[in-house]
Amino acid sequence: CFCKLSDCSCVYLVLSLVLVQKSNVIKMVENTVYTIGHSNHSIEYFIELLQAFSIDCVIDVRSVAGSSYNPQYNREALQRALKSYNIAYLFFGKEFGARHSSEELLDLEDGKVDYEKVRQTSHFKNGVERLKDGITKGHKIALMCSEADPFDCHRFSMISIFLEKSGINVRHILKDKTIVKNKELEKKLLKKYAKKIPQPSLFEPDISLENQIDYAYKLRNKDIAHVSSGKNLI
Repeated sequence: CFCKLSDCSCVYLVLSLVLVQKSNVIKMVENTVYTIGHSNHSIEYFIELLQAFSIDCVIDVRSVAGSSYNPQYNREALQRALKSYNIAYLFFGKEFGARHSSEELLDLEDGKVDYEKVRQTSHFKNGVERLKDGITKGHKIALMCSEADPFDCHRFSMISIFLEKSGINVRHILKDKTIVKNKELEKKLLKKYAKKIPQPSLFEPDISLENQIDYAYKLRNKDIAHVSSGKNLI
């Protein structure tokens, strides 16, 4: 060792640096959550998708944990199948579900669920904290809904936007066993709504890319959100 410290001090310093580096690597790995859509996959193929990315915990973000078209994804059947592969199952319908009837969570003009209002609820925030806790404990977690394409699902336009802003990396598992980063879906979002999002101009020169992305998310919310059957709408 070329330092002027004693041998013991030098060794201690080197070990400390190694531990810090390892801690940073672990933190980077743990700070990621996946999403997946069960679609009409067989339960065997669905588990293959999970295993391809070493997922050990599935969080169900459907409002109702059941499917009349794909009964293999009814709550009890799914939980039993996952358990046989040592994959944990949690239902977060109250925390992360996209179907709501409370007027406080709706756009009263069209009756559609307002994702921003949902994100401000205590249930949603509690779900995020529980998710962070699972990530911190080393679990590889996938948020599951029904749609195969995350772009068409609230797991992207309602949940992922918040997680990314909270510092959690979101990766979407596709049906062909590939991954798409959330940032790539945001590029798709900007392209789809290019003619509708605000652009910097002489009168509004300070419109940023972040402003445009947020606006595009709101437009996506309008396109895919559940419509409540409430009768007291404007």
